[in-house]
Amino acid sequence: MSQNDALPAAPPPVAVEQAAPAHGACGNCQAALHGHYCHHCGQSAHNPLKHVGHAIEEVFESFWHLDGRIFRTLRDLLVPGRVALNYLNGQRVGYVQPLRLFVILTLFTFFVGKLTLHADDLDTSGGRNNVFASAQTETEVETLRTARLAELERDLGDAPQNVTGFAIATAAINAAAAQRLLELGKQAAPPEKDAADSTMARAAQAAVRATGRHSDGVFNYTIGGKPWDPETNPVVFAGWPQFVNTWFNRRLDNTRANIERMGGKTDLYVQAFLTALPGALFILMPVFALVLRTAYLGRRTGYLEHLVVALYSHAWLMLVLLATFLTIGITGAIGHPVANVVGDCVYVALWVAIPVYLLWMQQRVYGGRWWATLARYLFIGMLYSGLVVLVVMYAALAGVSS
Repeated sequence: MSQNDALPAAPPPVAVEQAAPAHGACGNCQAALHGHYCHHCGQSAHNPLKHVGHAIEEVFESFWHLDGRIFRTLRDLLVPGRVALNYLNGQRVGYVQPLRLFVILTLFTFFVGKLTLHADDLDTSGGRNNVFASAQTETEVETLRTARLAELERDLGDAPQNVTGFAIATAAINAAAAQRLLELGKQAAPPEKDAADSTMARAAQAAVRATGRHSDGVFNYTIGGKPWDPETNPVVFAGWPQFVNTWFNRRLDNTRANIERMGGKTDLYVQAFLTALPGALFILMPVFALVLRTAYLGRRTGYLEHLVVALYSHAWLMLVLLATFLTIGITGAIGHPVANVVGDCVYVALWVAIPVYLLWMQQRVYGGRWWATLARYLFIGMLYSGLVVLVVMYAALAGVSS
């Protein structure tokens, strides 16, 4: 027997094309599958809608894949400039994209903020700090309220840009007056049922007069000799497009309705502000990138590269804000003086770290001499402070007029 006869015959080669159709065609692009993933579009051959096991597997696979990238990005984000510099140098696959990261952190941060950040209602208790505390009759309350409203109108004037602030302050005054009228009604109420019902009715009517009639009067500006009305007698800015004037009067009308609804509930204003602030920050991003472009005008760095730096720097700011909201929630839940002291120390550490981090990040990403970086940092800081003030004002107005 020869050596060749002792060896078993080799099986015939199997063509790749013969084993390929095991999964059939891709459901997305109809290309022939040669494995578990389509070589043309990348879609998996597993259909998560057919098997529960595949659905659970896909959920966990997607979660851990995304979660790993987020953890890596957040870990490197703690080092000033590392994520932005690596991303600009081409190391992008291991990080969450800057816009996506900023959106995720912003939405999550303000979601937590709305859960943990609350404010006490405006003081309408009739205490010693309340201007209506000294009033002993309905006439005295009305007189004091009229005087305060007149004083407020003198301070803010009739300019349209002051309408929202005027409305909020007026709502607080009207709510305090209504509360005092209600207290006076309770103090004077006799024990008889009919008299008590009569007193409550008078108090309710007084509250309606205080919060209803004068709330309407807040927006009762005289335009062309007639009171302001969003439809029949709107505010019109000369030279502005018609749709801008229409939009402004619509927002003004929304503000009136919201002020009447929220009244003296400060927490409702805070929640409205937190709802509107993320949108305002999105507007800030491209403007801040333009500020960076102006500060480094002599560099060959493109606008989109500056936008990456802006997004990652604001992602860091969202982390600081998120840590602040969580600290507020934790210390508020504990309610112990020691926890409050620890929380104050955390606040100081977080907010002191912001300017240090941003300066270090700017130096690491853009390079150059430290004195030049510091000069640009101060220039950027001044412009950015003004932008933040505008954004906060916009968020406050948008929150109350949405």
